[in-house]
Amino acid sequence: MDTKALKKQMGAAIAMVLVAAVALGSATFAWFVTNNKVDATTTNIAAQSNAAYMTIENGTAGAKASDKTSVVTTITGPIKLYPATFGEQSGSTEGTFATGYGKDLDNATLASNLTTVGTPDQADEKGYAKKEQFNISSKGQNLSDLKVESVEGSTDAADGQLLKTSFRVLVTNADASAWVVYGLGDNGYEIKLSSAGNKSKPALGSVTAGEDTLVNVYVFYEGSDTNIHTKNLQENKLDASQSVKINFTATPDNK
Repeated sequence: MDTKALKKQMGAAIAMVLVAAVALGSATFAWFVTNNKVDATTTNIAAQSNAAYMTIENGTAGAKASDKTSVVTTITGPIKLYPATFGEQSGSTEGTFATGYGKDLDNATLASNLTTVGTPDQADEKGYAKKEQFNISSKGQNLSDLKVESVEGSTDAADGQLLKTSFRVLVTNADASAWVVYGLGDNGYEIKLSSAGNKSKPALGSVTAGEDTLVNVYVFYEGSDTNIHTKNLQENKLDASQSVKINFTATPDNK
């Protein structure tokens, strides 16, 4: 088998994150006045591999002993999340979760300085993000340069779906030293922030044959997104469902 064929055969795995949610907004106000939690009902989170020798499992381990090319986890809800930022809000630090309050119902500025939430795991523990885990392995072939190739999902932001513009997908390696945040842009899901800088794709590590490589996925709502509006939250106008597919790629070592 030539190198191009091998790369094509072993170059990707796919994870799908499904989130159904209620709340957030649709005007020009960034932060909730009282930083209210929003009811986010997460349904199915699925992962699949389309590579001949790459396997994937949900959870922290198991891919090395598995022949599965797809897995699905079921999460009961609703899950209540506070709006937060991972570095998009002016004055925040990239790579650290923070949160804040708005001045009033129709003012797009923060009432005061941001409050630090902490690491992705701390954001999960404190109700600012929802964490899911996947692990990837390989049958007899070592892979390097594991990356998120792309994130795919519906781009519809019509009435009742405006929550999608504030929906974020954060993918990290095991210790969160490498990470990337995706959210909707003008042409679909795009990189909003990256540990590699300049909105480039960071390497999340390598995949060793017979071992499990952990990747963490966090979903959250970006508080600085202009579609978060207190009045619309109060009036229960927004009921949206998020469904995204995360495409992972890696490169065979023995080219």
